[in-house]
Amino acid sequence: MKLIRENKEKQRATYFCKDRYRKVWRNTTPAWIKEHVQLLKQHVPGYVLNFGDNWIEYSIIPGVPASTLSHSPEFVDKIYKFCLDSIIETSPYVHGDWSLSNILVDGDKLRLCDWDNLGIYPMTDVRAKLISDLTNAFGTSFQQYTQQS
Repeated sequence: MKLIRENKEKQRATYFCKDRYRKVWRNTTPAWIKEHVQLLKQHVPGYVLNFGDNWIEYSIIPGVPASTLSHSPEFVDKIYKFCLDSIIETSPYVHGDWSLSNILVDGDKLRLCDWDNLGIYPMTDVRAKLISDLTNAFGTSFQQYTQQS
């Protein structure tokens, strides 16, 4: 296993393990892991490969992070529509972290990874978080969407 990311503040680490990723939490309970895995199996079938008391192993999702691609107006629009569609698709649950590093692009397909924040939230909070994440990602290129509300 190779450590690829550590978040000391959130007390978790992500490892690459040849054909999968393993995320380890140092501040959670086995009950939370089990409940989270059940939600993931329901909303993202095939994503969870295995789990233990403080870790979950995930399948590798093909694609490159959207953060690594050029941000043309068409790309911004495509990402925004994808995020809105994903909110509808998983409702009443939502992904909750629309950082471009969590959106993988594989040709014409877009997929979400890093479902740690999967949960039910008030729709006003969901909308505010989505706008905040995409404004942080795209800056002025995303202003047209924030001005429509």
